[in-house]
Amino acid sequence: MRNKSAGGADAIRCRGIFSFVVSVKGTEWKEIVNARTHGKAKRIYHLQVTDAWPDVPFTDMRCRKIGGPHTSEQFRHNARYRGMPDVECGRRVNVSGLPGTIVGHNESANFNVLFDDDAERYAGMTLNVHPQDVVLQ
Repeated sequence: MRNKSAGGADAIRCRGIFSFVVSVKGTEWKEIVNARTHGKAKRIYHLQVTDAWPDVPFTDMRCRKIGGPHTSEQFRHNARYRGMPDVECGRRVNVSGLPGTIVGHNESANFNVLFDDDAERYAGMTLNVHPQDVVLQ
């Protein structure tokens, strides 16, 4: 599902998750990141970039909000591979009874789940979750 409106069931479903284009000043490097805020999107991308180029300062990150959660073709491929072809980024889930939102996937073909701020153990954290542990809402 896509976040089609500013209100209604879709807005509740994605719990304030948006897509941002994040880039590095003076380069062609850019990526779409799903996050709650500009700052969190920049931080996520900065961690990826500094893994290979440790001298890139955080102040060189540029960020622009582009809308609701973005589901890439790589994510769709991963979801099909994991036997969950209808899952998209922004989908509300429960993991061990804790509420969260799928915001992406990772190299281990698992989902990245951003837990709600009121989730007991993992409040506000984004964790690597195996698809068999995900209960769709």
